[in-house]
Amino acid sequence: MSCCSTKDINKKVLNSVCEINIQNRTSDIYGGIKELNIKDKKQIDSICKELFFLKEENNSLQTKPYDGTILIRFIKKDRDGMNEYINILTTRIILKPNSEYFMTNSSGQYISDHFLAKILKYLEIDESKVSALDNYRKSSGKK
Repeated sequence: MSCCSTKDINKKVLNSVCEINIQNRTSDIYGGIKELNIKDKKQIDSICKELFFLKEENNSLQTKPYDGTILIRFIKKDRDGMNEYINILTTRIILKPNSEYFMTNSSGQYISDHFLAKILKYLEIDESKVSALDNYRKSSGKK
């Protein structure tokens, strides 16, 4: 895709998403399924909306060391009806030691316990195994 600035992420781009591919690159540590393709429009809209409204965190955590990653790629149909990745939306969740994590994409670096919990549920990862959600579980009364 030719656009490469965050101002190009708008409603038109989000509405063009026809599929979301989520890859669990943490399966050796946290379990769950390795890959999931979401094609349900309501689920796609929910994920896109939540991602679009994330507030940037300027915590600038370094990628390494890390315990694993989750890759989220957004797909649209090109002029010929072929699948094409929307690179400016590609999001990585980096799970780090010491209960830390962050999400990163072309718009910046984020922390969203709710979004992380949603993605873990899609991948069937046992939330209790991911220490990054310790504070989320405490605040929401989950154990």
